[in-house]
Amino acid sequence: MIKFHQSSNDFPLTVALGGKVPTWDIKRWERNSGLRFIPPDDDGYTLRGDKQQLVYKGRRRSHRFTILGDNAFEYDCILEREPESNVVALRMEGAENFDFFRQPDFLTDPLLAGSYAVYKKETMLGEGTGKLCHIYRPEIIDARGRRCWGNLSVVGNSLCITVPEKWLSEAAYPVIVDPTIGTTTVGSQTHWNNVDNESIDQLFLELAIMVNRFQLPETLNGSATAYVYAYDNDYYGRCKPVIYSDNNNFPQTRRSASEGDFDIEVRNGKPASWRSTTFSTNTSIASGSYVWFSLFSDWFAPRFDYGAKCYWDFWDHLGNNIPNTYPAWSVNWFYNFKISMYFTYTSAQNYVRLLTQGVTLTDSRKLNAEYKRNAIQSVRASSNPKGMLTIYKKLQEIVQGIDKKLSSVMFQRTVKETTTVSEAISHFGAFIRGLFGDAKIVSEVKGGWFLTHTITDTVQAAGTVIRGLLLFIRIVSGVFVRDYLLRRFLKARSELFLKSVISREITLDSRIG
Repeated sequence: MIKFHQSSNDFPLTVALGGKVPTWDIKRWERNSGLRFIPPDDDGYTLRGDKQQLVYKGRRRSHRFTILGDNAFEYDCILEREPESNVVALRMEGAENFDFFRQPDFLTDPLLAGSYAVYKKETMLGEGTGKLCHIYRPEIIDARGRRCWGNLSVVGNSLCITVPEKWLSEAAYPVIVDPTIGTTTVGSQTHWNNVDNESIDQLFLELAIMVNRFQLPETLNGSATAYVYAYDNDYYGRCKPVIYSDNNNFPQTRRSASEGDFDIEVRNGKPASWRSTTFSTNTSIASGSYVWFSLFSDWFAPRFDYGAKCYWDFWDHLGNNIPNTYPAWSVNWFYNFKISMYFTYTSAQNYVRLLTQGVTLTDSRKLNAEYKRNAIQSVRASSNPKGMLTIYKKLQEIVQGIDKKLSSVMFQRTVKETTTVSEAISHFGAFIRGLFGDAKIVSEVKGGWFLTHTITDTVQAAGTVIRGLLLFIRIVSGVFVRDYLLRRFLKARSELFLKSVISREITLDSRIG
């Protein structure tokens, strides 16, 4: 297994590749188990590799992992022969904790078109933007060097890679299915589809306020630190963090004050990176509340992913006069951008803890208690029909009470009984019959100690008749027993119904002289 860290200057991500099977795990935060990708193969593998690459060689499919610098690694599924399906599926353990935001097909970069940005469903304090990874669109390559793009889709907890069926039917094997996994938390996009002029343009804020919604894990009352990713060298003026309250999933009232300015300058000696500044709140915001975190900017180009509700409205007043009410054009006019920005803060909650040690109290108390008990109990009892019954009980009881308790008990009992009976019958000859019984008992005990038994009895009998008569007898019987249990005594009553079908095979030999 290869285990290493990527995006060390961001929020470091731990990657674990391989082991006995070609799985791969990615994990960024300690409070989250991350994602584990598992191929559905059941073949054995031969393993070889070094610190940069692992190769699992199989009969039908092979798997290869390659480390690509600090921000990505590559997973290759190698089809050694023509597969039964043109879809390569990977099971994802932990997928229920993440949102998979599919990036639009209109993007000009084919590596990004149809790719997936993976974000936590619930981003906690100190977890940045909440982005786990980016799954880029895979390229498919055959043995002759022919190439095409595959399509990604997420179906339940499976990541599916679809190879064009016609291309695959004409491919020379082996065929390499080649998705790349990006590990930075920065958004993958810089350009968007400008609907007004139907063109792909750089996304930038000019005298505008852009907001995304966040939920506070703890009470916010005081100072906080805001972060935004700066990458473009074209910039001017202010870029400030602002917080607005939430009103039915819409930004409303300004809740920040003393907003600092981001240093958004990017030039030689000052590369693209996360930039920070501080702000404070003008009121206490309770834990669990939603707020809208925004950028108030003269001109700034943010990084982003498609996938989250975003309001983007203009405010062309000069100076530092941030509007106290969000200047929305329309509640129903919003975009689909998740901006690469976040903020952190220290909880304003105070804790007081009192430790008392070595104290003895004499008191009279009444205690309320709840108990849940699992018990296994073996019971031997005699019932009618005569026989020894071995009873296996599993009791689950919940008891609530104060000191002195009354309990209602429900018992469910399953009994399997094997009975052997031998008897001799005089009927036009001598019969010796073996009787084998298989009894299954399901019982239920309710309050008042009422016991109900249901017994299913299967009987087989075989007999032999002298004088050339061969007789086969099969008897199937149903036995129903209803028992009444009172305190510690078991009283049983049974009714036995026997139905039998007798098949006879007679061979007669005669000789006429």
